[in-house]
Amino acid sequence: MSIPETSLVTQQGGLAQFEGTVQDMAIKLNEMKAKISLVNDFFKDIMEKDTDYGVIPGTPKPSLYQPGADKLCSLYNLSKRIVHKDENKNYETGHYDVTVRVQLVHRGSNIVVGELEGSCSTMESKYRYRWGYERDIPKGIDKDTLLSKEYPSRNGGTYLKYRIENEDLFSQWNTVLKMAIKRAYVGCTLSSTGLSGLFTQGEEELEEWINGEEPGQGGNGGQQQQRQEQGQSRSQGQGQQSRNGNSGNGNRGTSSRPASEKQIGALFAIGKKHNLTSDDVKAIVQSKASQDINNLTAAEASNMIEFMGKATTDDLLDLLGFPGDADFDGGAQ
Repeated sequence: MSIPETSLVTQQGGLAQFEGTVQDMAIKLNEMKAKISLVNDFFKDIMEKDTDYGVIPGTPKPSLYQPGADKLCSLYNLSKRIVHKDENKNYETGHYDVTVRVQLVHRGSNIVVGELEGSCSTMESKYRYRWGYERDIPKGIDKDTLLSKEYPSRNGGTYLKYRIENEDLFSQWNTVLKMAIKRAYVGCTLSSTGLSGLFTQGEEELEEWINGEEPGQGGNGGQQQQRQEQGQSRSQGQGQQSRNGNSGNGNRGTSSRPASEKQIGALFAIGKKHNLTSDDVKAIVQSKASQDINNLTAAEASNMIEFMGKATTDDLLDLLGFPGDADFDGGAQ
């Protein structure tokens, strides 16, 4: 969990031998335990689920978000440095791909503690294509040859949207560059801090670790014991929970945790980019999540940010008349 120190390694009989006494290893073990405990407290007290880390809709594992990487780098006193950028620009087709190499440097010693590359391209489907209505299909293209999706409409019927080649790929170049940098930066943060393994766990295991529980407590045995303990203490704890204004188990990161001001601000910021008013954003949230924007949970706000961030202006405008996309989950856990 710390900046790597140089170890003396010798070769004996084809095997690498690390020199050091048992006492040295015991001291190192205690240091590692203390640092792991510190990081555990950092996640509990500082990191916000669905803002700094969380499960991106459509993916099975927790992911570290860029705000979380920024906080971890602040904890470890690391700064980001872009050391290489390899770009391929095609001014005829508009396609662009870039690979960026990012280093993380310890601010106090200027030692490079990690380095990783990240790539992105307009050939990725979310940049290469856009979704539009039949009226948006360019002349000369048969709609039956295009990929389509069916959506429910307000009147109980359905309507189709078609996947169309994005004719203005040049406008995506800056976004693609930022995504390449973000991928390199977040990946380098995980490897440099020794937290890569944490974000390959399932969401339940990650929450168990943050809450200081032993791995596997989310399994059948742990769940059965937890249910028994909850059943025994429910009647005793109900009055105390009411006095404290809490319901449920009170663990941080649950689906009932309210959305943060930062998340609500992000929704309005996305709307502003699409020239939407505050009332428009509120109406979109109401129609998509069936919830007033001020009553969103953190999970619902995270899903709305993900959805609105990927939607086109036409998509968002259409929602004011056609609420209820089939692709959107209003944050149900």
